[in-house]
Amino acid sequence: MARTAGFCWGVRRAVDLVLAEIKRGRGPYMVYGQLVHNPQVIEALAERGVSVCDEPGRMEGGTLFLRTHGVTLDEKESLEELPVRLRDLICPKVKRALELARKMAGRGYDLVILGDEGHQEVRAIRSYAGDGSYVISGPEDVDLLPDLERPFLLSQTTQDTEAWERSLARLRERFGEVEHANTICGSTRQRQQELRQLCRGVDCVVVVGGRNSANTRRLAAIASEEGLPVFHVETAAELDEEALADCEDVLLTAGASTPSWSIRKVRERLHEIQGLSARTGYARRLVRDLVFSSAHVPPAAVLIGLAGWRLLNGGSWLLPVLSSSLVLFAMHLMNSILETGVCTAACHRRQEYIAAHRRAHVLVAVSSLAGALLLAAMAGVIWVGAVAVSLVGFLLYSLPLVGGTLPVGGLRALPGARDVLFALAWSILLGLLPGLAAAGGSLGPVLLWSGALFWLFLGRSVLVDLVDLQGDALMGLDTIPLKLGEAWSVRLLMGSAALSAAAIAAGVTVGHLPVRALGFLVAPFWVIAGYFAMRRSAFPSELGSRFATDGSLFAAGIATLAASLIP
Repeated sequence: MARTAGFCWGVRRAVDLVLAEIKRGRGPYMVYGQLVHNPQVIEALAERGVSVCDEPGRMEGGTLFLRTHGVTLDEKESLEELPVRLRDLICPKVKRALELARKMAGRGYDLVILGDEGHQEVRAIRSYAGDGSYVISGPEDVDLLPDLERPFLLSQTTQDTEAWERSLARLRERFGEVEHANTICGSTRQRQQELRQLCRGVDCVVVVGGRNSANTRRLAAIASEEGLPVFHVETAAELDEEALADCEDVLLTAGASTPSWSIRKVRERLHEIQGLSARTGYARRLVRDLVFSSAHVPPAAVLIGLAGWRLLNGGSWLLPVLSSSLVLFAMHLMNSILETGVCTAACHRRQEYIAAHRRAHVLVAVSSLAGALLLAAMAGVIWVGAVAVSLVGFLLYSLPLVGGTLPVGGLRALPGARDVLFALAWSILLGLLPGLAAAGGSLGPVLLWSGALFWLFLGRSVLVDLVDLQGDALMGLDTIPLKLGEAWSVRLLMGSAALSAAAIAAGVTVGHLPVRALGFLVAPFWVIAGYFAMRRSAFPSELGSRFATDGSLFAAGIATLAASLIP
């Protein structure tokens, strides 16, 4: 896996600025041409109301974005006269090439541009360079140039670094000393260098990205020059299973305009293809389907509920715990179904799976709610009320999704509402209410136990949201990391894990909780370890991230129960 794969800084900046403008509500939103050369990103932005506009003169208001590749001087002048709000998203690296072209042309140089004739960036550079500019695609085109008195070489920002060196050498052979400025983007150079290094010792290369993306095609060409079979795909569905079946070592990379979720889905599919050869693919797919269906939620909830029963010496906990686990399962599943219905541009593999089995999942969720109510009725009236309050809270949170449009308003529009409400649901249904029913007047142990559950689940949720910030933003989610930023969210994650552990440690220290409660400490440490494990991977899979996050819930229940069995 190439660590430099995916969005470069300029593309990430452009997409983030578009999403920020959407929140300000100054639509309609248009991009003059394609914002980036990637169909999946264009599709996802279209769902947020951002359209591609080839004739901006017809716009009578709203916001018009200038694409990352730049615009010609004539285009810029005409756009500035329109009755629209212009937002300049041109990549700063491209802007440098544009200004350099204007500067050197003004000094009397003959501009030679290494680039793709007809590419939007090259068109923009030529407009700044004036009439005295020429385009070459490589050293072989140098002999086609006229006799130039003062040649100056610059480049399209996504060109091949080796082609640049060869072109410069050939220009010097013909014209002698040649002034030049290497305007190839540092991100482009880095990913090309990494690709050449990683090509040694692999059987093939898979390149993910738009077919109209110049830098992505360049990566595929470099891999081909290294003598390797190359598979250039836009989506995981395009992978050739038969051709890849015999490849033991596959190198995966992606262009600068390829979103992380596309890379993750291709990576997951490659694991499945390799697994089929090793006879583990079907088992992996089964586990994936169970996790994507939230089928792991009820057993995790039951384990945590039983752990609380052991710690607090509760009475009849079985029916309440079973009822609570089914309620939590239904809410998690229905939330996934509703979110998938709002944004059909699938940014996550789990989203695709839910959408493909929507009716079955709705039936399972409704059946789970019915089972939860039946068990609650058997447990007592207080549990019927608990289930009812949980459902009312969930409905208030989910109603804005029923219309199926973005952006989402109401309670969901509050940053982090999903994470906080689900953390409260887990701590109340599995900790506070069962604990109060068995506490016998002692609130200390119950509050400490339910507090530990709240902070554990909140930390787990923040970790889930940190996996793909941009994918969540494009889906219209207002998660805590999107509001706080990555750095503060990591602090919150660590703080939540620490508070969860502190609640248990404090309870044991003051005698409110038995010593065996210390087994629970495995869970917050699991969250922290999961974060560092995911950081080591450039693009952690959805399945791997769920193991790192939801594994903490199983750890909480299993470790606490195991500790309680020690004499």
